Order: sequence, then C-alpha cells, then structure tokens
Amino acid sequence: MSAKRAGRPVFDASAVLALLQGEPGEEKLREAQPQAVVSAVNVAEVLAKLVDHGIPPRQALAAFGALHLETLPFDSAAAENSAAYVAKGTSLGDRCFLAAAHLHGLGWTSDRNLGSLPGVPPLRFFR
Repeated sequence: MSAKRAGRPVFDASAVLALLQGEPGEEKLREAQPQAVVSAVNVAEVLAKLVDHGIPPRQALAAFGALHLETLPFDSAAAENSAAYVAKGTSLGDRCFLAAAHLHGLGWTSDRNLGSLPGVPPLRFFR
C-alpha cells in the first residue's frame, strides 16, 4: 500500500449516490469526501443507477465528476483481493468495494450486512 493512499476513506456506490442525491448520512460523507476514493467498479454501478433513473450517460458522468473523487482502477490486485469476500448475497460491487477498502483504507457504506462478513476491513456506516 502506498503512503499516499494509506488510511484513505473508500466509498461504495451507496455512499456516492447519497452524496449525489442528498440522501440521509450525506453530511458524514462530506467530511470524508476530500480524501475519499472509489473503485472503478463502484463508479460503474453509480453511473448505471443514474442512467437507469433517466439521466443521460454524459450528465451522469458529469455529476460524478463534480464530486472530485479519485477513481481506483480495478486491477489484478483488486481482483485477487475481491475473491476473499465471496459469500452468498455479496455482489460483485460489494466485493470490489471491500477489496478497495482492504487495500486503501476505511470503507464507507450504508450496507450493515457487509460488517458481518468474516475478515472485512474496517467499515463506517453513514446511516
């Protein structure tokens, strides 16, 4: 782990959507936002959700870009780490988020079920 990224907040898709949509818990996320990162897989989830709600792809990408969150590549190290979180009911997006949190810092999510998985990195729940 590089010193630059050690201990950085890692947002999952629910955290990014909460910021974009002004959802409950947003104020907690705003405090962590300046140093936060997000996995490219979770960015894809966010963009898909926005497009599914009728936002054109370019506007969805612009809305995400306005948050100024660093996007972490989903590389072979992330893929390898994501396999550690395979469990019934755990989505690919959740596994990629947990792998990013494992590699880069503290995970931020609204999904309290993730906290019950064995060996997960430290998590904070924003609502």
